Amino acid sequence: MTSPLEVSTVVSAEDERALIAQVLSRLGASQRECAVQADVLTEADLRGHHSHGLQRLPVLATRIKKRLIRVDVSPDYVWTADSVLSVDGKDGLGPFVAESSLERAKSAVEQRGIVAVAIRNSSHIGMIGYYCEKRAREGFVCIAMTESEALVHPHGGKKALVGTNPIAIGIPSHPAPFVFDMATSTSAMGKIYAARHRGEPIPQGWAIDAEGNPTTDPNEALKGSLTPAAGPKGYGLGISIGMLAGLLPGAEIGRLVFGTLDTEHRCTKGDLFLLLNPGAFAGGPTLANRAAAYLEELRQSPPQKAGKSVIVPGDRSRQVREERVRTGIPLPKEVWLAAERLKNEL
Repeated sequence: MTSPLEVSTVVSAEDERALIAQVLSRLGASQRECAVQADVLTEADLRGHHSHGLQRLPVLATRIKKRLIRVDVSPDYVWTADSVLSVDGKDGLGPFVAESSLERAKSAVEQRGIVAVAIRNSSHIGMIGYYCEKRAREGFVCIAMTESEALVHPHGGKKALVGTNPIAIGIPSHPAPFVFDMATSTSAMGKIYAARHRGEPIPQGWAIDAEGNPTTDPNEALKGSLTPAAGPKGYGLGISIGMLAGLLPGAEIGRLVFGTLDTEHRCTKGDLFLLLNPGAFAGGPTLANRAAAYLEELRQSPPQKAGKSVIVPGDRSRQVREERVRTGIPLPKEVWLAAERLKNEL
């Protein structure tokens, strides 16, 4: 293991967004592409999910330079059924392709009650809870699924054959939407890279090495594979999401998925979003209020340990975000300096 790196540089969300947008603009991205991509990365850092934040910018820039990601693109949007929007992202920036597709689907879901958005040929979309939260704030239920490279070993196996394949769910509520966002691996690969950046060990159970042995060394984990969350449950869910988010949009699956982490291949993963209009359902008019009441009941329920309160998914990251909006985002100094070097080089 390396020794811990000098961690602390603290930046504002506005400064981080601006730096990312400057880098992408100098690489030829449109104003809209810059704004969406910068917002997705910064929101991840605000919530403490640094694996999906600024540390991804150097890889993103390299992929654009190599034209593995194309900027200033116009995706193809085709309604292949009344409630199915099929999108060819033309190898564009994933957050821009996803956001533009979901915005296009908004009027349709208002009329039809449910819409599926299936995306192929689009780069890594980042923290998928971002999209679910935005839609839930607009009054819709959103379920999002996406793929990664094969980074996870099958339950009982040791060779990486399944993606981390996350799923997120956003449901309208008060005062903030309910947002659940999880990878189907015990940890995301980006968190392994983040630990290596910081020179820290990873928790036991996150990964195995190349020989199939449990490891806490992020360098050995990068040579091996991630463990499925909850054993066979995460394994089965990861396979299911791979087939839905990969095969339905016409993208790849398993070991044929590339391009969300590397700088050598065009991105071959798929994304799938389901949008539901609560107004089309019997319980829709009261959904947000009833959801809020139930979530509050959970929070007020008796804790197992004195002095500890019960929380629901999304509470902790929302609290972290509120604090960091006030005080700034702590980042490894090398991550911030790498982004600044990129801007200066361009």
